[in-house]
Amino acid sequence: MGFSIVGRTADGSPIHIEGLRGAVERNTLRYYLAVEAYLGALALPPAQRPERRLQAWFDATERHARQLHELERDDYLAMKRRELARLAAGSAAAN
Repeated sequence: MGFSIVGRTADGSPIHIEGLRGAVERNTLRYYLAVEAYLGALALPPAQRPERRLQAWFDATERHARQLHELERDDYLAMKRRELARLAAGSAAAN
């Protein structure tokens, strides 16, 4: 489900766009929130930035949980921490 309202039910509840346009709306907001999280962490020391970005992005997506919620916070953070560790290990091996 996307964010655009395309109609109302009999009780007045919104009907949100679905399909490809809904997917585009969700992905657009995810990217926007990622940029916002990235920029918001720049004032921190470099070692603290990745964790702040992960937490800020997750918190921001939960403000739109109906459209963007996919994983629980702990599961998301654990997955992303493993991904960052893998990237760091690969980068260290390449140097």
